[in-house]
Amino acid sequence: MNQIIMFKGNKPDIGLYVRTATLGDEYSLVEQFIEYYCHSFTRSNKKTRLAVFVEPRIESGFPDVVFASYLPSISDNWSDDREALTIYDLKMLSYLCGIEGAKGTALISKLGFPEKQTLDSLERLMDAKLITYRGHSWRVREMRNVFSLTKLIAVEAKLNDINRAVEQTRLNTWFASHSYALTNTTHPQEKTVKKFSRYGLGLYGKGRRFQRIVEAKQLPLPSSYLSFQFNEWIGKSIAHQGVQYA
Repeated sequence: MNQIIMFKGNKPDIGLYVRTATLGDEYSLVEQFIEYYCHSFTRSNKKTRLAVFVEPRIESGFPDVVFASYLPSISDNWSDDREALTIYDLKMLSYLCGIEGAKGTALISKLGFPEKQTLDSLERLMDAKLITYRGHSWRVREMRNVFSLTKLIAVEAKLNDINRAVEQTRLNTWFASHSYALTNTTHPQEKTVKKFSRYGLGLYGKGRRFQRIVEAKQLPLPSSYLSFQFNEWIGKSIAHQGVQYA
């Protein structure tokens, strides 16, 4: 099947780096969950595809696994100019997504980037056909031509320290549309279930099989520049024709 792309190792050509996995019970649980999720995805999704990132390096750490559902049209909207985009460009793009338009001087003041860096970012985003300039302000183009992810699900596995699991799972909400913790029981304490529900976090457990104990609250996408970063990793990988399909 060519519906799933796996990212398990470093891919310097697209700017993706991962942490070397530590073998053990927790790693085994994650591997089993990836197999379970991918199987469920292929059975229930016909219009979207899936990219699986195992322990990707991001600004806040290394989430155990991130599942990114995306539209096949990501290839239709790709261009070579997107290869040149930097983290600063994605931060600029993310900011512009949250407003109706901004003048260059306002961007310099709000984002705190040096003037030259701001202007260079705007130029690269223009070249990549992600933003336009009209009415004396910068605006993002139609989102369907800019961002192809439909879901971005982060999962943190913890066998014991449930409080640590809550902390890490909450941290992932800054970029994910759904944030889950994964544990090796289907019968957590009631106070644990209430805590996850209160924060809008999801919880999966495993007994004889995996079970979703608490459903995560859905958050809007893109929610930060990192949401865009996952989108760009997928697009670059497909463009380079170096994808590894499961």
